[in-house]
Amino acid sequence: MIIDISNPETLKMCAVCISETSGGQLALLIIVASLTLVGLLNRSWKKNFKKEAKSSS
Repeated sequence: MIIDISNPETLKMCAVCISETSGGQLALLIIVASLTLVGLLNRSWKKNFKKEAKSSS
């Protein structure tokens, strides 16, 4: 597929498609990274801090 550079309307549409795609990928990356971080923190909390609470009481 060849993009007609002389047509400004085509360039606008192409820019919108590129920005929407990269925005969606960025949002997905942030969601996956935050869920991974929450999972790791949960595992760390259960492993380290729950034992200290039981042993101190």
